[in-house]
Amino acid sequence: MTARLGAVRTEPRVRPLNDWVEKLRVRLGDGESVPWFDPASGGVAARSLFLLEAPGRKSMGAEAELRRTGSGIISVDNDDPTAQNCWTLRAETGLDYRESVHWNVVPWYLGTADRIAAPGRSEIQRAAPFLHEVIGMLPALEVVVAMGRKAQAGWAVYRERYAPEVHTLETWHPSPRVFASRPTARAEITDVLREAARLLERG
Repeated sequence: MTARLGAVRTEPRVRPLNDWVEKLRVRLGDGESVPWFDPASGGVAARSLFLLEAPGRKSMGAEAELRRTGSGIISVDNDDPTAQNCWTLRAETGLDYRESVHWNVVPWYLGTADRIAAPGRSEIQRAAPFLHEVIGMLPALEVVVAMGRKAQAGWAVYRERYAPEVHTLETWHPSPRVFASRPTARAEITDVLREAARLLERG
């Protein structure tokens, strides 16, 4: 992952997105931190977007005060169970990581050094214009998969404001807690991701 962190500003597919991240950090100007896009992903060439709610602690890097626990990148290769579930499900359903990108409806970390927090309505509303800027850098985008209720709420706010011309699919958040509490969640996510793969094949 160290080598990947070094490529966040040199890999052509993600350089525009990570230039944007750097500027967003300055624009926020209040100590909030936004992780980088993964250089191993599709970047600006992505045809599918996997949208979750907000960055987890394992995506927060050394530049985030008191949160030096992770890679600094939103990646399916992060050392946390949700990322691992995303990696496994994507691989099982034939979704090429080089044609996809993972992001969050709220791009900055929420919570404290010890505990993550879920986004509320105010954070979702505040973040919608920033998501619009990201979508504007994905000209090949065809499918958005909103994973979890908060991501779905954020995507609904975004769609109401900006009416993107993409296929929208909704499914469960791929966390171990969801899998443990809802025995059918994994199979339901798999079905949705297979539908995403079918839509991309037709496109």
